[in-house]
Amino acid sequence: MQNWYEHILFQAYTKPAKPAMVTEARVVTYEMLQTGIERCARHIARLGLGAEDSVAVTVDSPLRQMTVSLALFRCGVPSITLERNQARFVQTAFTEFGDQAGKALGEPRQFVAVTDEWFETDPGGILPAGFTDPQQVCRLCLTSGSTGQPKIFRLAVADVGRLSDGFQGFNWSSLLCLPGLSSSYGFTTACTTLATGRTVCFATSPFESVRMIELFSIDFVMAATEQLLALTRAARTTGAHLESLRTVEIAGAVPSRALLEGALIHVCRDIYCRYGATETGLMARAPARQVLSQPAGYAGRVLPGVEIAIVDGNDKLCQPGTIGRIKSRSISPWLGNVHRSWIDLGDLGWLSADGELFVVGREADIGALEGVPRISPVHEAEHLLRLEWDAEDAAAVLIDAGSGAAAPQIWVATVDCPDADAEKLEKMLRERGIECSVRLIPFSAIPRGANGKIQRGELKLRLLDQTRPSIRVL
Repeated sequence: MQNWYEHILFQAYTKPAKPAMVTEARVVTYEMLQTGIERCARHIARLGLGAEDSVAVTVDSPLRQMTVSLALFRCGVPSITLERNQARFVQTAFTEFGDQAGKALGEPRQFVAVTDEWFETDPGGILPAGFTDPQQVCRLCLTSGSTGQPKIFRLAVADVGRLSDGFQGFNWSSLLCLPGLSSSYGFTTACTTLATGRTVCFATSPFESVRMIELFSIDFVMAATEQLLALTRAARTTGAHLESLRTVEIAGAVPSRALLEGALIHVCRDIYCRYGATETGLMARAPARQVLSQPAGYAGRVLPGVEIAIVDGNDKLCQPGTIGRIKSRSISPWLGNVHRSWIDLGDLGWLSADGELFVVGREADIGALEGVPRISPVHEAEHLLRLEWDAEDAAAVLIDAGSGAAAPQIWVATVDCPDADAEKLEKMLRERGIECSVRLIPFSAIPRGANGKIQRGELKLRLLDQTRPSIRVL
């Protein structure tokens, strides 16, 4: 969908009264969206910004976030969307488009208040040409990428279309977009929804998500793994019957068996697990029921147009069934030379002899795993605590138990979970084919990064420090 933006404008002409964007409190039709884009674009044009500038949109309302982002695209200005809690991860100087409530970025190059006037009045004037080159950078996204550290990833006009192609063909009418517009996953999801004439919905909490699914008969949900976990807990707690939901797509951390088992019961019977990266897009996909029928870590068959390689510490190809680092690249002929270089994803995994991919965890989180394929227990332990004991939050790390240890030692930081039982958790993990020794440690807050990912390196240091015996000075 190379001309995704023109498709959005086309929908406004053909379906002006159809809902384009929805929150629990407001509905924006395609005609209203087109009018909002044009008015905001004229306000932006008066500022004299161009392709050499970068704008951070820190507006709280997702409806206005998306409208302003599309207006910036119309004016040919690269943009990024940032939630207020993400501003501390950005060091580059941006012009900030924010609410009148105040600046989210500490010292923006320039602060511009996005007021009601932007959406209510047309200041007139001639609009610039906008983006004309498919390879021109139009969008910046906050991602942890293969490094595990927050960074800014640049997407060209063609990249947004490329990343949008993964799910546009499904039979659905309204989509609840949970990842947020700061990620490439969330932004391209919203773009595809609008470009194909459907309705994109936004929610601010799992309980609001449950209400909106029931209220608006939403039939498709796109979510990160952590968000599906929260949605499953909310649906089970409220006893909601999400009968309108036909499909759920999740991506992000490796989904655990506990999460998929719970979500299939309380959320939707048709769930698909996606594996990919900002740099290369979708690489593998599998139905949740197929994931549960396979050995742990199953991510699906590698998609056409993508090449996956499993390499050892010397960057040499591993034999099928051997764990190594996962690298990927695009081999799609219509992309030319774009995205053809190998990307190290920072994950460990293995390929079967017939090309099915298994992901065991992040190299930075669990270290190298030698020998036969086995899965890291961190996600399974976390999700079991969140679902079975209703922990407010939980995060696990592997601790080196020394040579000769019968099983890996896993320490789990739990937030607001006084009833958790380590022996019961060990038993539940054994039933899932994971042998490990469990230690539960109460924690006040789990360290998380810009996009909500657990910072396991920092957590491990804090757990070791918290459990280190104090030295008494006589």
